[in-house]
Amino acid sequence: MDKLQKIFKLKPTQVIILSFVFMILLGTFLLMLPISTTNNAGLHPIDALFVSTSASCVTGLTVVDLHNDLTIFGTIVMLFLIQIGGLGIMTLGTLVVHTLGYRFRLKENIILQESLNQGGQEGIFNLIKRMIKYTLVIEIFFAVILTVHFYPEFGLNAVGYGIFHSISAFCNAGFDLFGNYDSLCKRNDDYFLMTCIGLLIILGGIGFTVMSDFINKRSWKKFTLHTKIVVVMNLALILVGTLLIFWIEYTNQHTLAELNTPAQLANSCFMSISCRTAGFNSFDLAQSEQLTQLTMIILMFIGASPLSTGGGIKSTTFFIILMSMWAVFRGKNEIVVFGRKINHELRNQAFAIFTMGTIWVVTAGMLLSYIDGEVHELEEIIFETVSGFGTVGMGIGITSEWNMAGKLVLALTMLVGRVGIMTFMLSLIKQKKSRIKYPSEDIMIG
Repeated sequence: MDKLQKIFKLKPTQVIILSFVFMILLGTFLLMLPISTTNNAGLHPIDALFVSTSASCVTGLTVVDLHNDLTIFGTIVMLFLIQIGGLGIMTLGTLVVHTLGYRFRLKENIILQESLNQGGQEGIFNLIKRMIKYTLVIEIFFAVILTVHFYPEFGLNAVGYGIFHSISAFCNAGFDLFGNYDSLCKRNDDYFLMTCIGLLIILGGIGFTVMSDFINKRSWKKFTLHTKIVVVMNLALILVGTLLIFWIEYTNQHTLAELNTPAQLANSCFMSISCRTAGFNSFDLAQSEQLTQLTMIILMFIGASPLSTGGGIKSTTFFIILMSMWAVFRGKNEIVVFGRKINHELRNQAFAIFTMGTIWVVTAGMLLSYIDGEVHELEEIIFETVSGFGTVGMGIGITSEWNMAGKLVLALTMLVGRVGIMTFMLSLIKQKKSRIKYPSEDIMIG
């Protein structure tokens, strides 16, 4: 218990990051074991660290072929990393020790609030229990459906395929077992599979508080402002992404041109859903148009919603930024949405998250471009960087070609994207309140 108390003397944000680091290192060790790989040699330490980080941060970027390179043991290790990473190791750990009767102190409650992005202590354990319950119900339901769907093709192995892809999709991880890094490219006419995967991605990406509102309140008028914004933003981003990808790619012979119009729309919609944070793809991204890749970069950077299994700066952050700009253009001092005012502190946090996220992506992209040595195009490097930051996992196929330094930069970017750029920065910066008030003075901007 003394060791536990010493740990909790750290800042809450530092404890959150250390919990992920611990899980990543454990996964790295297990994937280095000979039993984890088909060649009985284990993964190279850097490759093991990269893949473990990608799984723990539910990203999906990989330098190994899960189907051909990993054994059943290695695949199970990946599955547990994805599941724990999706829910958060602190969430699961809290449930266990709380069930055993441990009484949490104020400092520990604050850490839990930070990890779950909650502002108050009320109902924190009930929220964790609901998160676990919703996750298990959804994953088991779709695992059964996918098992039945896969059975004609894989036989009894369909059980493993159903479980793995249900968890991978709901946790927005994007890993698959189809082999050869193809994802769903050779299954882009399997609309049932794409529908199931798409629904799992959406359910995992909207956040557990939104799910709770839908289950318990069941009325738009009773929904919280957060739920209303998440629903509106998700629908808008999916629709805009679908139309843009369809418009750009429908004449591209390497992606959608050979499909009929309904199939083109279905694949465009799936890619719009997946590229926000999941990482499954139904056509070869390396063959897609540059404008499509730019569209996906924007969607990946925005990401999923708070308290979800996804990454990015979050849809609500982007919404507040848009509404703040609209308020400035209209000469308004307040943002009013659905009859509710959004306070200035949230506006400041939204712009801080957006700015810090942009700085991180640009800096990481510059480092990776230097490491890459101009072997690949800059847009491909930026795509891979944003994919890591948004914990998306979509790739052009250049990650495996980078050296140790490149993989470490991208691994750190995945960790920052999973824990949140605000959490990461607060873990490094010591905060202190000042009682001194200074006079204000205007400066010219714009």
